[in-house]
Amino acid sequence: MMYAIRHTRTKKFVYGTDKRYSKFRQRTSDEQALLFESYFTAHVAFNDRRVSNKLYEIVPVELIVKGEEREHESSN
Repeated sequence: MMYAIRHTRTKKFVYGTDKRYSKFRQRTSDEQALLFESYFTAHVAFNDRRVSNKLYEIVPVELIVKGEEREHESSN
């Protein structure tokens, strides 16, 4: 199981953090996401990036490689 940080309202994933401002700004996308190997590493990154608990959440995600998905379906 892998984890990602997601905006609760827009459902977009965090792919980076802009640290140029005193209050860090999260970069979000529908197509990109930072993936973490465990809930613990996601939680550490959540705190390091100063992500708002009110606006973001840590969610479990599954990564599927599209080419291998088709090969798996055709072999059944």
